[in-house]
Amino acid sequence: MSVLVTGGDGFVGQHLIAALLAGGRRVSATTVSTEPAAGTLDPDAFAAARWYHVDVGDPAGLERTLAETDPAVVFHLAGFSSGAQARGRVDEALAVNAGGTLNLMSAAHAAGLRRPRFVVAGSADAYGGDDALIDESMPLRPRSLYGTTKAAQDVVARGAGRALGFDVRVARLFPLIGPGQGAAFVLPSFCRRALRVARGEGEPRLRVGNLDVERDYTDVRDGVDALIRISNLAPGPHHAYNVCSGRGTAVGQLLTWVLDAAGIEVEITVDPSLLRDGEPERLAGDPKRLQEAAKWRVERDLRETVRETYRWVEATSGDLREPGEQA
Repeated sequence: MSVLVTGGDGFVGQHLIAALLAGGRRVSATTVSTEPAAGTLDPDAFAAARWYHVDVGDPAGLERTLAETDPAVVFHLAGFSSGAQARGRVDEALAVNAGGTLNLMSAAHAAGLRRPRFVVAGSADAYGGDDALIDESMPLRPRSLYGTTKAAQDVVARGAGRALGFDVRVARLFPLIGPGQGAAFVLPSFCRRALRVARGEGEPRLRVGNLDVERDYTDVRDGVDALIRISNLAPGPHHAYNVCSGRGTAVGQLLTWVLDAAGIEVEITVDPSLLRDGEPERLAGDPKRLQEAAKWRVERDLRETVRETYRWVEATSGDLREPGEQA
């Protein structure tokens, strides 16, 4: 079976491509870079995938790519993937996340694809947060501008699917963590800062935001297993699936595990400038729909995921200075 992964050289994309190739799929992937970014994908897997340099803002390029690859399944991962990435660029994030999704589906229609199946990487940020476990029946009520762009993408994906006659499933991803994640995300940021201390390159103190915030973290490899299982489901009444563990983990717990992995002790100070206004205290999902439909379960222990991520940062990090810091 031929599949296309947009944003294939991103954090989730590289893990997904590795899993798809291991499962015998023929994989094509898009990247906005002239050359795919290095990450967790090994050289043989890079060579096995067919790479296309195309932006989701380029309908003609998307149409050519889709016509050439003729995928049975499109995993749509390209886009802004975090509030930090979208901060100060909300107009662009909306154009990419929502507009790019519409461009992709319109291009598939223009290319004459025979009823491709789309799995769109949505986000739990579209829900906005709640004290209870969130299931897919909860309305999308985002509490951040980034969440607004992902809610718009969610609506566009499902609406365009109905209009164009495509089978579209939105995977509402709660936070995925693991080796290969970008430094702007909380876990690799903690790992980089702890590694500096462990190497003697920084003082044994960390300034942090709200460590009591709880998020429903899942190992990225469990997450891509969910994406593949969602793609394999027979058409049915549901078009959105939570990808989550069903339990919240405090950010402070991640930090504790990182410090344990680094073998260090530090002084921790809460910095008011790092607190985010309007941030929900808890964002955890109910995975029951996915568990029942796809027989999916979380397999990996988060503490081990943190240890693996720390080791990956340790093995791949060069200069650990923060942006703007002088040598």
